[in-house]
Amino acid sequence: MCAGGNYCELKFEMKAETTAIQEACENLAAAARKRRKVATCLSLWSKFIRLRDGNRCVACGDTGRLAAHHICRKGFLPEAHLQTGNGITLCATCHSSAHRGFNGQPKLSLPMDAEGGEKLEILARLYELLLTDAVRRGTLRDDFYHLSDSVLIKFKLFQGFDPTAAFDGGSLEQACSIWKACPQHLLKAVLAANGLDQTWTCQTKIGGLTMYYARADVDL
Repeated sequence: MCAGGNYCELKFEMKAETTAIQEACENLAAAARKRRKVATCLSLWSKFIRLRDGNRCVACGDTGRLAAHHICRKGFLPEAHLQTGNGITLCATCHSSAHRGFNGQPKLSLPMDAEGGEKLEILARLYELLLTDAVRRGTLRDDFYHLSDSVLIKFKLFQGFDPTAAFDGGSLEQACSIWKACPQHLLKAVLAANGLDQTWTCQTKIGGLTMYYARADVDL
């Protein structure tokens, strides 16, 4: 008999919840392997995302009218449309806010977010919310928040990083770090405008971001 009372009951509930999430994750993986219909796979993906996130909006905590939202739109990055790290549960209000503005088929010949559909600030914020929630709830596992290496490479390229650039942690932690970082093309433009180059690197925190910069007046 457990002397902990409520603690043991809570531990049992958490174990049952993790088991249900694991089962939903395996069902999704099996359907994808068997190349089931897209609609079937998306339904299983949606069910998994909502179950993993505790059947409530990760952004505001609401439990009504929930939807599994693709953080990076499936029209823009089709290969990630069934990846568990590309989904977050949002209520109707937060979901509508995430899709406000352009929501059509993107022109892939244009730079990312040239049409305003990707909403990069919201994308970065959603990954940050998802990571914080996963750590808080103890669900941070790479199968529950999976993003393939090829998707992570594309994220790096979108942000102007070398595709071989290393970021710490699992795939969700890496995605969060990549999108929170200052875009490299913007960083280079700011450095150039201020007479700086990148041959001597320092770092400072600006608005919560760690910026790496170089001084042009340093004699190497």
